[in-house]
Amino acid sequence: MRKLPVVIALVSALAVPSAVAVGLSGTAGATTTPSCGKLTGTATTTVTISQCTPAKAGYTSATGKSSSLANGGTLTWSTSKKTTVIAKPTLTKETNKCGTGYTEEKATGKITGGTSTYTKKGETFTAYVCVGAQLKLAPGTRATF
Repeated sequence: MRKLPVVIALVSALAVPSAVAVGLSGTAGATTTPSCGKLTGTATTTVTISQCTPAKAGYTSATGKSSSLANGGTLTWSTSKKTTVIAKPTLTKETNKCGTGYTEEKATGKITGGTSTYTKKGETFTAYVCVGAQLKLAPGTRATF
């Protein structure tokens, strides 16, 4: 008989998050914020952000000057050639999850314009970047728009 309250508590604990997730997902008219799982490049040349979701034709990856991550600038999406303009981001040193030879910085900046329909003016761009000889996203993170 004592097992029943434990079982009820366990089922309730599992059901509540599921009900919340079901209630919040699939909301009519909801849009998904683009996020990208890969960043490559060097600090002195260009940076490419790829593996983006949700998938949208013409928005496979975005490329721009590496200085865009530190000073703001324009990213150009392939294959659409549409652009996303990001204001000068705030850079914050983070606990380094990147490994030896890298420092980790969080770059956060407002999207101020561009011709892209994939990203929206007024939204925030955020990326946790491993800075070293190469640039990459910090493990377990995604660049968001």
